Parts: sequence; structure tokens; C-alpha cells
Amino acid sequence: MPACPRLAKVLANALAPLSVLEGKVLACLGNHDHEAADEVAGALEELGVRLLVDEEAIAQTPIGPVQLVGADYVRHNVRHKRGKHLADLLARYPRIDGHLPLMMLHDPLGFRDIVPGEIDLVLSGHTHGGQVGLVSLGLDWTVLSRSAWPDHGLFALGSNRLYVHRGTGFYGFPLRVGVPGEASMLELILD
Repeated sequence: MPACPRLAKVLANALAPLSVLEGKVLACLGNHDHEAADEVAGALEELGVRLLVDEEAIAQTPIGPVQLVGADYVRHNVRHKRGKHLADLLARYPRIDGHLPLMMLHDPLGFRDIVPGEIDLVLSGHTHGGQVGLVSLGLDWTVLSRSAWPDHGLFALGSNRLYVHRGTGFYGFPLRVGVPGEASMLELILD
């Protein structure tokens, strides 16, 4: 897709509230970001957001040092490729003693490819919470509930944890029913 300065400006305007957190916001690319990766990267850079594309960042926090690995998006229908990609990434950035290891991984299907104990918490999106379900009625069911896709909320595999954010948008058909958008704050309590 050719570069589109107007798209970069629209993105920068939409994400402008993040500018007050300059130097404290990190991001990774998702599937739709790859449709205009240069524009997305430019908008994030303009706001002082650090884009982690198969990279790590170390952050000093009140709970101690955090090791954050940002994984680039790999198509979900190529599982062996995605599994190798994550294995190679985690071999390049192994768990650091005394650091809380976190990963940003847009597609939550990759969570099952991470060896238990390598990453304590994976943060994902991609599924839009399933878009259609009964979450608004207090039930945890969505159209993705019986699929391989972790749709929203907290999941576990051994000692690894995955949090899938519902997001605010949609994909495919322009509809969200019974699965409201989400603005969330996670509080990490270390034992």
C-alpha cells in the first residue's frame, strides 16, 4: 500500500491523548497495522510511543524491573511459522532474572505456542471480544467461546497468563452485539 500522509495525521490525532505519556507507552503491530505499517509507525513515533517489532524494552517500575517483549504479527493460519517466530523471539530475548516478563502479542492464538514459564503475562487483542455474545447480560459466552480463539478476558496455560482485551472496534461486519468495547486497567499483584 502506498504511503499516505493523511492517514498518518488521522492516526496521530486519534491517538493524541497518549502524548501526555510520552516515553511511557509501548505498542506492537497487529494484522491491520500491516496494511499501512509505515503510517502507523509514523503516527506512533510522532506521539512518543515506542513501537516494539520483535524487540524488547526494559522498564523500571514501582514493582521492579519489567521486561516487555513486543512480537510482530504473524498470520494465524500458519501455526508452525508463528510458533517458530515466537520461539526464535524468546530465544533472542530470554527471561531475565529479577524482571517481570511480559509480552505484547496481538493474536492470542500464539499464546499456546509459548513454553510455560517463559512469559508471566501476555497481552493480546485481535478478536474484538468475539463481537457477538452475551457478555452484556453477565454471561461469558461469545461466538468464539467454543473455538480455539481466546476471545476476551484472562486465560492460563501452566504458569503463563494471557489477557485478551475486547477492544472497541469490529472486523468484517460492522456490528457488536452483547460484547461491549472495553477500556481496562490491569493491576499486577506479585507474590
